[in-house]
Amino acid sequence: MARLSKTKLANHSDFNFKEEEVDLPEIGGSVLVRSPSVKVREEMAKRAPDDEKDWDLSHTAYLFSVVVVDPDVSQAEAEEFLGDWPGTALDRVLEKFTELIGTKEDKRDAVGEFQG
Repeated sequence: MARLSKTKLANHSDFNFKEEEVDLPEIGGSVLVRSPSVKVREEMAKRAPDDEKDWDLSHTAYLFSVVVVDPDVSQAEAEEFLGDWPGTALDRVLEKFTELIGTKEDKRDAVGEFQG
């Protein structure tokens, strides 16, 4: 693989993000889930509550609006419908997203491989 130039590193039109279709038979269709950019991933981390019990529908709606790229849904739109969704459908979307980005444990293991 060719060494990247500074120009190429900054040319976001050439970037490829992992994407995968998620079937939602409970709803009768599918959505497209995409791995986030670094900027979006950092914003997601900032918005996540420190304590899991503080997680609410607005956090879930934000996450959904970021990871589902087709159809394009805003956080407000997601808040309107997600509360009525079957939990298994949302779980499948979030599981696919986690699969695309890896878990914290996966990242720790990868970093550990490179420590001397």
